[in-house]
Amino acid sequence: MNQSQINNAEISAPCPYFSKCGGCDFLDLSEENYQKLKQSQIKEEAEWIWVGAASRRKIILQIAQKNVLGFFAKKSKEIVEIESCFVAEKAISEVIPKVKSFLQKQEQNLFTQVAVTLFDNGLDLVFVVNKEPSFTQLQKIITFAKEQNFNASYKIKNHVTPIFLARKNQIVINDVKIDLSSEIFIQATKSGLQAIIKIIRDFLNEKKTYKNIADIYAGFGAYSFAIPELTKSITAFEGDKKMVDMISKNAASNQLSHKIKAVERDLFAIPLNAKELKDFDLVIINPPRNGASPQILEIAKSNLKNIIYVSCNPESFWRDAKILEAQNFKITKLFALDQFYSTKHLELIAIFTR
Repeated sequence: MNQSQINNAEISAPCPYFSKCGGCDFLDLSEENYQKLKQSQIKEEAEWIWVGAASRRKIILQIAQKNVLGFFAKKSKEIVEIESCFVAEKAISEVIPKVKSFLQKQEQNLFTQVAVTLFDNGLDLVFVVNKEPSFTQLQKIITFAKEQNFNASYKIKNHVTPIFLARKNQIVINDVKIDLSSEIFIQATKSGLQAIIKIIRDFLNEKKTYKNIADIYAGFGAYSFAIPELTKSITAFEGDKKMVDMISKNAASNQLSHKIKAVERDLFAIPLNAKELKDFDLVIINPPRNGASPQILEIAKSNLKNIIYVSCNPESFWRDAKILEAQNFKITKLFALDQFYSTKHLELIAIFTR
């Protein structure tokens, strides 16, 4: 679609803040034209998975002077005050007015942001502050969290301190209960994660021949915990020690330590080499936005025949795909996952076979 086609396709946006809020880009398009626009981002044949609105399970709200709560305006640092969020899960949207009411009674110029995450068993809020809260201020946050039954922490200088835990933050993947920290990176939507897991599980169920799997850039091990009964062993490689410890702890608590092993490894500086990759017959890789070229170069030199690549950046994905294709890998299945509704972002999941 070109710009004139987009303009001609405009409809009234379903979100009252759309004209000012910088969080969404395409809410003024009909669903049909929105999907056409997203599909134009890639030329290759792909199976599309649409997540839709009211699906985002984490948002970060800005807090301005006088404790105004909202999102940044389009191309600006000014705050657009909001009462709800069209793309967020219902439980997140419903807590926004309560947080606004709480902030109006609090000290000004203390809070700068609040991150709201919906785990499978409840809400978690992290208040970002620019100085250490007083005992009185902490008690106010605790009282608020108890009243609303959510977990609460505060964050200063990248350090998160829990102050009230109504429960452990938890998500459930195929009946495996995974305990997570407040600042964890998780897929943007629950249904998006479920879609990726289904793709991986369907591939393993179809072949039934993969015994030793490497989960590279594993994060907290979502894909490892999704497939233990489908393989002999999974080694989860991750550069963040906190994540590695989290995988090991959750594997132990779910009696999966014999199946899932977590290894700390800086995969950009020290990628698994071709010799090490001989121990595996399948690699699942989910790199950061800049891709995984050092690791992909080693995979291309290895004897591996199958890769499942999950990417949040089509540009770096296609760069890495060219490296693999030069060594006789082919994309046998490509999925496009639109879990960042009404933004330009797009997730790709590809199955490469050699």
